[in-house]
Amino acid sequence: MGSGRLTRSGVAEEEKPFRRLADAIGGETEVAALRAHYAALVGDEPIDLAVLLACAYPAIGLLLDAHAEDAMAVARAGTKTARDGRSFRRAASLLVGNGTDSQVVTRGLRVLARREKIRIALRELLPNTGNDVDVTARELSDLADTCIGLAFDEAQGWAAKRFGVPLADDGGPCPAAVIGMGKLGGRELNAGSDVDLMVFYETDEGAVHKDGKLSEQTLHEHFTRVTQRFIATLEDLTEDGSVWRVDMRLRPEGSRGPLVNALASAERYYETWGRTWERAALIRARPVAGDLAFGKRLLDALAPFVWRRAIEPRVADGMIALAERARVELAADPERDLKLGAGGIREAEFFVQALQLIWGGRDPRLRSPSMLSALRSLRARGLVTDREGREVEAAYLVLRRLEHRVQFATGLQTHALPERGDLLDRIARSLGFATSAELEEELAIVRKRVRRALLSLRPEHESRAAPEALARLLVALDAGDEVAVLARLGEHFEGAVSPDLARHMLSLARRPDAVLGAATRDKVPELAAIVVSALTGAADPEQAARFMARFFARLSTPSAYARALAEEPWALRRLVNLFGSSAFLGEALVGHPDLADRLLFGRGTPGVPSARLAVEEEIAKLSGDASLDPDAFVGALRRAKGMVLLEVGFADLAEEMGTRACTATLSALADAVIGRVTRFALREMAAGDGSLAVVAMGKLGGNEIGYGSDLDLVFVYDDYDPELCIRVAQRVLRLLSLPHGDGPGYALDTRLRPSGNQGLLVVSIDAFARYHGPSSDADPATVQGRDWERQALVKARPCAGSVALGKAFLALAHAAAYERGAPPPERVHHLRARMERELAGERRQGSRARYDLKLGRGGIVDVEFAVQWLQMRHGADRRVRTTETETALTALEAAGYLDPALASSLREGYGFLRRIEQRLRILHGASAQLIEEGAPGLPPLARRMGMRDGPQGSAADSLLARYREVTEDVRAAYLAVLGLAEDP
Repeated sequence: MGSGRLTRSGVAEEEKPFRRLADAIGGETEVAALRAHYAALVGDEPIDLAVLLACAYPAIGLLLDAHAEDAMAVARAGTKTARDGRSFRRAASLLVGNGTDSQVVTRGLRVLARREKIRIALRELLPNTGNDVDVTARELSDLADTCIGLAFDEAQGWAAKRFGVPLADDGGPCPAAVIGMGKLGGRELNAGSDVDLMVFYETDEGAVHKDGKLSEQTLHEHFTRVTQRFIATLEDLTEDGSVWRVDMRLRPEGSRGPLVNALASAERYYETWGRTWERAALIRARPVAGDLAFGKRLLDALAPFVWRRAIEPRVADGMIALAERARVELAADPERDLKLGAGGIREAEFFVQALQLIWGGRDPRLRSPSMLSALRSLRARGLVTDREGREVEAAYLVLRRLEHRVQFATGLQTHALPERGDLLDRIARSLGFATSAELEEELAIVRKRVRRALLSLRPEHESRAAPEALARLLVALDAGDEVAVLARLGEHFEGAVSPDLARHMLSLARRPDAVLGAATRDKVPELAAIVVSALTGAADPEQAARFMARFFARLSTPSAYARALAEEPWALRRLVNLFGSSAFLGEALVGHPDLADRLLFGRGTPGVPSARLAVEEEIAKLSGDASLDPDAFVGALRRAKGMVLLEVGFADLAEEMGTRACTATLSALADAVIGRVTRFALREMAAGDGSLAVVAMGKLGGNEIGYGSDLDLVFVYDDYDPELCIRVAQRVLRLLSLPHGDGPGYALDTRLRPSGNQGLLVVSIDAFARYHGPSSDADPATVQGRDWERQALVKARPCAGSVALGKAFLALAHAAAYERGAPPPERVHHLRARMERELAGERRQGSRARYDLKLGRGGIVDVEFAVQWLQMRHGADRRVRTTETETALTALEAAGYLDPALASSLREGYGFLRRIEQRLRILHGASAQLIEEGAPGLPPLARRMGMRDGPQGSAADSLLARYREVTEDVRAAYLAVLGLAEDP
């Protein structure tokens, strides 16, 4: 946000790490010389930024010498927050105007690209801030999308003005789209990369029309000229440099083919001549400019060429051969080539793309153009082990970090690691290594892992336990000798082996028909090797084995299920990955082993419609009599709840669903359950359908509940028997929460009702109106609604019961929340401070601190209070009336009520904190909102949050540093919104 928080001395807080990093990378003598150099060029404010950039990246130092004004522009843009396409377009609009003046566009795009590349390079230098190479690669890709889009739009406008408008035979516009390929398509663009592009238009059946007349120019000629112009806009070298180099060689027929193609000709080409490497290339295709809807139709039309239903394991051989051929033909020094060398970036990408081509025809969820996203999906589906997935991802990121540093430092499109000397030493120090020798040692390790993973795709190299070691382990298991089993496990697992693992392995072999039992091994001899291999690759082998033992113990015929899994080894690995990665999902699946088939073999990512459908399907399975039986009815709801929780949790673990999608789906599930329970209770009590409305509050009201959230509910009635309505409400709460053999219910919280815990469980709508006093005839002396209660009504949303009554309640709630203005900010902050002081679980003991995600300083409640206060303040504008926090942030920013920098801090903070909250539940199974330094669960949580171990610190250290930075920014934004001074 902005250029950083200012101290009383006027020095930005974020400049302090700039100085420390510059000293570490360049040394005191060089830093002193650079400070003297840049003092005259850039002035005092951005001098630390300029010195750090010049120390780490000599090529960028030369850019700043030529364009000193860029240092101030970067300083003012700030480095804390990642930018996306929307923010890049906003920044571009200030430089390119309306996008029609070619000279303004040409210069504006160059200035934008140069400054943003410098800012992104700087962000990647800063440790423990979440600015790792995958984040900055997304930024570079979104920046490229913006530049390509503006250049293509200008070229289309120029061509239409000069030559005419391209129309199809039906008289409608003939659309065209630019398709991003390679790293751009995967949103993983590197610092010195070309942008790989293809351009397609819809049809050759049409003509160009100018001033009502047909032009002699064909559609193909028209779009060729458009393409030539927009490439020149991006590539031509001016005094401001160029925007991006463009590579069009991935188009049909390569450099020999036409520059642009119609959809029909592209389909013919790929059907007739398409090769394996072109299938792999199209995995990463993504529409980036022009008519994006047409671009999607084009890629959908080409999908049958890329994704085959038949399983083709030999595709891997072809990909390995392609990597080896490229190394021979293109790499000048393969041993130092980060991209094409053995175990390099290309081999990591090919490992993933080969598996995508093999399995993606049957599972659309594997079709991501992003290499890392696809790798995580493959891991979640058991197509790679958890260890393989973690090792390849970590290796890929090491290689990409190094690639970026080399390209930023040299200003060249190179993948060659510099020879030992000053430049390599400088790069090593910028990455946190003491010497370049340490860097090269780490590089050798990760390249070996990538190479091993790629070669494992060949059948003769398939990863299995060594036969002799496996035989010794099985003998020990048959003997029931725990000490011997523990010793033999050491031959399979890296590092120390837990005695608990040996005990769980014995449980898996104790019964003859168990997974590792003698009878099962006789019938399915290959199964034991698959199980041991899967466990060695699990994130937590001991946890995985423990849940495996409990799961198979619940099955009446474990050998039959084991035999089925042996026929689908990927499903067994998927099960082991799940058990080893999530205690929450493990407990849920052990409790409902009948759901395993749907979870392991199901298709599609869950969402709001599927959550609602799951409830209706379970209810529909009940017979006429069973549908009236409370126990059977509740059992059906619990089964639906358990299945949806598992599906959402599994998709969350695989990173196929973002936090917002997860909470929306879980909220829809709760709504569906509450709706069904309310109808059941009304019928059971013979109450009228219009007698009662159920209102969701808090997180449920905002469609934001997590895996362990309580349900905040208020019950409202109108002109009906109060006693009967109270009994109905009590019955609803009972049915929602009572224990049941088919799974737990919901925890309930009715404290947000008027007067809190002392208030009535069910309130009449007239009493509610009198309490909050929004009506014109209300006696001001009788108005009791307090500020915090009005604030709570911002999240009110009818979710079940009478629709008409719910609407009437909502109108009154909106009047109370939005039409009486916001309370004084001091009063809001007083309440917030009390919550932090009296309810938060934060503390510091010695060097160990404990943080409260929700109630602590800069926590989730800071964001919610800031947003809700602004909504109340500007509630007369109906655009800001929403129960969803992130939607409200967007609306407040768009309406001009919230500064974009503050909105960015609040949005990023809220997303980060909610992700931690959800990850805690997924990993450890506990409904917790606390994280503590030194806690054993912190490292796996940090890794699931995308933090990585490295020379600059552990993943846990990075998570805590990021947490502290985010919460400081959130608290600063919260205070700025309320117009209050800094906390004492």
